[in-house]
Parts: sequence; structure tokens; C-alpha cells
Amino acid sequence: MPFLSLGEGCTLKRLEQPYLYNISKDELYEMDEEAFGFLSRCNRGEVVAEGLSSDAAEFVDYGLDEGLLVKTATPESRRVVEGQSSVPSLRYLELQISNRCNLFCTHCYLGDPGVMDMPPDDVFSTVGQFEEMQGLRLLLSGGEPMMHRNFWAINERLPDYSFRSILLTNGTLITHETARRLKVHEVQVSLDGMEDAHDSIRGEGTFGKIINGIRELQEVGIAVSVATMITTANRHDLPAMQEFLAALDIREWNVDVPCPAGRLDENKDLLLSPKEAGTLMQYGFGGYFHGSTGGYVCGAHLCAMMPDTRICRCGFYADKPLGFLREGLRTCWERLKLPKLDSLTECTNCAFIEECHGGCRYRAEKYGGSITARDPIKCWTYAAS
Repeated sequence: MPFLSLGEGCTLKRLEQPYLYNISKDELYEMDEEAFGFLSRCNRGEVVAEGLSSDAAEFVDYGLDEGLLVKTATPESRRVVEGQSSVPSLRYLELQISNRCNLFCTHCYLGDPGVMDMPPDDVFSTVGQFEEMQGLRLLLSGGEPMMHRNFWAINERLPDYSFRSILLTNGTLITHETARRLKVHEVQVSLDGMEDAHDSIRGEGTFGKIINGIRELQEVGIAVSVATMITTANRHDLPAMQEFLAALDIREWNVDVPCPAGRLDENKDLLLSPKEAGTLMQYGFGGYFHGSTGGYVCGAHLCAMMPDTRICRCGFYADKPLGFLREGLRTCWERLKLPKLDSLTECTNCAFIEECHGGCRYRAEKYGGSITARDPIKCWTYAAS
């Protein structure tokens, strides 16, 4: 008789509510306790796929159609890490494992490259704690993370964890060989315009290396997304990029505006006005957003860790750490006191507040002087929609 088990790449997560997370497809399904308990029993090999009640049978049929459940000849189980998240839950962790970089981009908010690598023991301690906190997406970042001296040892262990791993890279080190060695679910490469504009920002010849890297990744079945920072150098390239990236079969294209920090402070001519920047933020496709829930401003589920194990609300707040890894990831995360949406007095009557969540708090502070100020770039984005 057939048994039911969780589908390949699926796991159970206890965030603010119970969820099933399809890691492979990056899809999150909210459910009630009854459904969560049923799926837990399936994963323990306790549910036979016959003789179910009509309600259970309907639920199972949906799960089988979506690949969330599978029938097996014998009881099987997927790895599920039991635990309970904090509130708000830490769902997305940017782990800056190195501040080394092989490029010298004119708009880099981190400034000049360094020589620091996060010790591998700290990397594995962090990701283990993130998994226990029911994390969903690990963003492996830098600098250029592939320059970490122990990158490949870290890479080998990523499939052991029950979250989605995404490599954030400038893309220039992706070759035929490295693409085949990677064990991440997704790679996000940085592409800042068509060839001339991109190379003027990131260095001559980098555009061609990135496009070659994208094709190598797709050849081995790794999903590829693209991140673009809009500047005066590439603003006119965005229509051509939209068409070019769609033809390249890119999973999603994330478009954003660089914040005036790091090397951009020395290259302010690259900054657009909030109005023009906001209007151009309508480009992009795919729609993934590390969004907020529970009435919080932007960033309610995301934090970052620097190579020296400082834990921060995001990379822009590296000078205001929540603490260090030695204190525990959960302890540091729970120190973060984000404002609620109703504290953004300038946004109170905005029709888009629930969708926008006030925009970037760092930009709000830079342009408006307060963490509860409005983000003018996001205002112009929605005004133009």
C-alpha cells in the first residue's frame, strides 16, 4: 500500500504561522495547525494514501498536483528542523562571508575591498542557527563570496540545510568548471546596463564574462536572477535590458537604486534625482521581494552578517550592529526594534502603504533625516504607476 511523504525539496516551517516551504520552487504555503499536523504525520511515514476522508483526500490531491506530497511504496521522510521562529521571523539572512573583491565598482556601497574572510566555523554556526530559527533564504554574499579562501568547502555543505541558498556574485568568476561545482539553488549576478554602461561601472570586459557565466549556469540547471543598480550611466539602457534579459530566460530581474554610501560618495555624478530614479524603478520582472508582514516597515524579516560576524539590520547599518555571532543569532535578531507602519506619519494616508511598507529605511534617513521619514524614491515609483 502506498504511503504519503513530503515532496522533494519541501519542508515544514513554523514562522508566525505554520507553513510548508517548497525550497526548490521558492514557494511558501500558509496553513492551519490541522493541516500542518497532517503533513508532519505524512513526513513520519504514518499516513497511508488510501481510505482518507473526503476533506483529507481533497487536500492530498492538491498536494500531489503541486509536488508538495508524493506517494511512496514504503514510509519515507524529508529532513525537517523543528523549532519556532522569533516574531517577526528572520526569513532571509545575507551572509557576507568575505570583503575581498576582484572588481572596483564605482558605485559600491561597501567601499574598497578588504582581505577578511569569515572563518568557516562561524559560517556553519550561523547557518545552523538560521535553520533552527526556521529561515527560508540564505543569501551568500560579499565582497565577492567566491573569493573566500574556503568557498568551495562552504559550497559543499549547503545542500545539508533546509533552506534555499542563493549566491550573490558579480558573475565574473563563473566558468564552465565552477558552474558545475556550485551546489546552490540560485545565482544572482550583478548586471548594471548593456555592455558599454556596465563596463564603465564595473570594469572593461566584465559584461562579456557575466553573460558567459549566465549561460554556463543555465547549462547545468541553476536558476539565474539579475540585480541592476540604476545610475546616470545606465538609465537609458533599461528598455534594452528588459528585452535582452527576457530573451536570456532570466528567472527574475531586480532593479534598485544605489544609496549614497561607500564609493558612491566619491562618484555622486552617478546618482539620479529621486523623481527620475523612482520612475525607473518600474523596470524589472519576476517580482521577488524580501517583504514585510505584521504591519512592520520594510526589512521585518531580513538581516545581514558582516565578515567579522557583526549582525546588522542590513549591510547599510554595519556601523550600528545589533551584536556579534558569539551572542547568538537569535539574541541579536530579537534586539531589532523596527517601527510599525503607523509610525510613518508622512505615509499615513498613502494608498500604497501596505504594498510599499514605507520603502527603504536607510534611504528615508538619508533623504528625510529620520527612520520614520518617507522614502522619496519609492514615492515617485508609486506616483508613476
